[in-house]
This record gives sequence, structure tokens and C-alpha cells, in this order.
Amino acid sequence: MMRIGRQTYVIDYGHLALITLIAGAVFWYLFDARSVSLSVNNLLLVQPVAIFALAMYLFILPQCFRKVDAVAAPRAGGEKDPFAIEVSTGHSDIIRMVALGVSLGLMVFLLDVIGFDIAIFLFAAAAMAICGERRPVHLLVFSLAVTLVTIYGFRALISYPMPTTLL
Repeated sequence: MMRIGRQTYVIDYGHLALITLIAGAVFWYLFDARSVSLSVNNLLLVQPVAIFALAMYLFILPQCFRKVDAVAAPRAGGEKDPFAIEVSTGHSDIIRMVALGVSLGLMVFLLDVIGFDIAIFLFAAAAMAICGERRPVHLLVFSLAVTLVTIYGFRALISYPMPTTLL
């Protein structure tokens, strides 16, 4: 807890440390990339993403400090904070996280085997299914949209020869 004037604030040190670490790494990476070359080809993806990440840091930073009302807090008793985030650590969530990790690993392994297009499509569909989407039309349409945007976006931005099967 921290007092500034007549207000008391609770600081979420864990989140503050994590987002500061991420922002520091992004800031370092941006300056490292800029020190190598200022050409557009070198900074085409790095600089806009780094600026966006640092802007997100500035938006998230105030959320690590919550104002505590000294008068209403004792009166509230056992009421739950409606804005508090509850993280479930149940077995189903752990299984879901492991399944997402395995599906990401499979996608990376299969990129060169079956092609970027099919691997990305299967990963997008599997990730949505693991996270709870059960409507087949939504699975197919969203996975197809993700695949098309990813493949054609990478082809437009990067001159890396991506092996694809259908596209």
C-alpha cells in the first residue's frame, strides 16, 4: 500500500514488474535494431510493433495502481471486487495450456512438411477448438481468414520463400 496525500493505493507489484520487463526488452530490441540499420527493410515490422507495445505499456501501467477507499473498505465486508481478475488453476485449464503448447509445436514442426498454409490453418482451427469454439462454420471460416491474411501478408512483407501446398 502506498499513500499519496489522503489517498491510499494498492500496487500490484507482480504485474508491474512483468510489464516493465517486457517494455524494457522491447525498448532494448528496438534500439538494437535501429543501431544496426535505419533502412526501411530492417525496421518494417520491428519499429511499428515496438511502438505499439510501448504504447500498450503506457495504457496498462496505471492499472497496476488501484485506489483504495479507506472509508468504504471496512464497510464492504466480504464483497468481492467486480474488477478483480480471478485466475483459475484447475486441471482443465492446465490441460488446455499444454494442448495449446503442443499444437503450436506441431505447427512449427509441420510448416516445412505440409506447407505453411495447411499448418497455419490446422493450428488456428485447433487453437479455437481447444479454447472452446464448437461451431464448425466458425472454425473453418476464421481459420481460413487467419491463413489467408498470414500467408499473403508475409508474402507482401517478407521475401522469404514459404513452402505452401494450396496457396
